[in-house]
Amino acid sequence: MCTLFIDRKNLSLRTDGAALALYEQEQRVGTIPLRVLQRVCIRGEVQLSASVLGKLGEQGVGVLVLNGRKRAPALMMPAWKVDGLRRAAQFACAQDSAFCLRLARQWVLAKIDGQRALLQTYADKNATLHAQLAKPLAALDQAAAAAQQAADRAVLQGCEGAAAAHYFAALAALLPPSLQFHGRRRRPPTDAFNAVLSLGYTLLHFEWVKQLYLAGLDPFVGFYHALAHGRESLACDLIEPMRPLYDAWAMDLFAAQTLRPEDFSLRDGACQMGKAARLRFYPAFEAQAKLWRPQMYQAVMALVAGLAAASGQEGLAADSPLQLVE
Repeated sequence: MCTLFIDRKNLSLRTDGAALALYEQEQRVGTIPLRVLQRVCIRGEVQLSASVLGKLGEQGVGVLVLNGRKRAPALMMPAWKVDGLRRAAQFACAQDSAFCLRLARQWVLAKIDGQRALLQTYADKNATLHAQLAKPLAALDQAAAAAQQAADRAVLQGCEGAAAAHYFAALAALLPPSLQFHGRRRRPPTDAFNAVLSLGYTLLHFEWVKQLYLAGLDPFVGFYHALAHGRESLACDLIEPMRPLYDAWAMDLFAAQTLRPEDFSLRDGACQMGKAARLRFYPAFEAQAKLWRPQMYQAVMALVAGLAAASGQEGLAADSPLQLVE
């Protein structure tokens, strides 16, 4: 099972029996069996009909459309049968402030631990980096200790924010000056590394949304992130511990020169990745995502088990028949 990334102009998608056919100027340029697809990511001027979307939905294939920097990405998910009991337990637990705080603290602590592990990897390389990273590492330890004692989600968010400030300041010192990274900037990203972070976080968010749908949970009802119109808050919850893993991978892309500063350009204050770089990025991301998806599935099923225990319905924890594992 795989992801199809489409980043090409003047392309149209059609269905041909049990396959997805790609056409350019009425010439057929490729065919992909629907049975091997789990998701389609589209960027650029691509034409497809409602019947194609319907066919993808019938086959359980999710679609992500990247609409550019001024609009949020669009997610189109197939209409799977959902587990009503799981969602009922989820909604009930979302009203339990103590349960929400326990989960939120777990995610924030895992995120800070991941940030600390990334910085420690660099600190262990030599004495200079060890001395340079001593203060941010200590600050992360303090943030984690405060998060352990946080009395509510607002305080926990403050701890997470404090940790992020020290963490990204440390990354700015570790990354090459040519990247001009001075901290996390989004909406729009203003430099190459921020552009890679924003794109990757979007793709990972889509992965979590699909995992949640497959498990019969509602991605819009979270336990740490509050309800917000059009936002999959539970996916936002679950992505938090994973961000440092992606950050480390993104740093490796530049270290290996898979991506380079010259692959990016500024337009109206927004940094954008060039097409040639995107054609390198997407296959690299897909290869890495195959390693992450089993972990993501296990995290979602651990959440289901937690909901089952909290609701007293142990039967809810049985594995979902639909598993997003490569």
